[in-house]
Amino acid sequence: MGTIVNASYKVIPDRHTTDRISSLRPEEGVIVYDVNEKINKFWNGTEWVGINSQSSLSGYSHTGAFAGKPLSNDYVWEAGAGINYTQNDVNAELYKVLSLDNDVHLAVDNPYWSTPDVSGLDNVGLFNGYALPDGVTSLVDYTYDFDTEYPLSTGTGFEGSTGRIRLNDLKYGDQLRVRFDFNIIPQIANTTIEPALWYSNRDDNNDITFTFPLTTSPVFYGGGTVGNTYLNRVDISAWIISNEDVNALTLPAIKADNPVIIQPLGLLITVIR
Repeated sequence: MGTIVNASYKVIPDRHTTDRISSLRPEEGVIVYDVNEKINKFWNGTEWVGINSQSSLSGYSHTGAFAGKPLSNDYVWEAGAGINYTQNDVNAELYKVLSLDNDVHLAVDNPYWSTPDVSGLDNVGLFNGYALPDGVTSLVDYTYDFDTEYPLSTGTGFEGSTGRIRLNDLKYGDQLRVRFDFNIIPQIANTTIEPALWYSNRDDNNDITFTFPLTTSPVFYGGGTVGNTYLNRVDISAWIISNEDVNALTLPAIKADNPVIIQPLGLLITVIR
């Protein structure tokens, strides 16, 4: 039997327990996520039925939990401050990996609205899992520590990093699309930066096989830009097509040809099916 489809129902996920769903009055336009069974359901005219686990419902999550955001300023970057991309980084042609932090997550990834109520779920970003794709429990792991898992690692670019974009629940054929929001403060005129997802494929034994940048279009800052703050919102995409992709490590990263100051702001992580 194929996927059950009801074209009259718009996907506006609402989250309830199985018992709560059974007592709901069916409302047209609502698909309900059963937090116990971990499946989306819709009203077929008689009862709430589960959508086939192979359904193609996409989804997303958002986080602003970048490491380094200052506690002294309520986790908002102060003017002119941020993560320094130094001349040594330039000389090394380094993609500087930008870590996530669980304490920052707990402080900033809190819904500021009351309707719909998306409270009560942890470790899943600003929307508390409200809009996650089918079968995905989280798209972010805030507590992952690379050095703990790979204490002898050198040369991957992840050394010293924490957190990761979590791909473990994705399916073959999914498209990962990440909108990376960040400020750049150029320190030298005529600077080019290259935003990327720094990406390491891993086999089923968690051994790293290949490490590379998934880049997007470079951004150029010409004359008159030094010391100014520029907001960037770049899209970076990847295909999930193998076990090594599902098990991959990835975080946003930036490379530059001159020193800059980076203020990472947020990640909108979307899975398209």
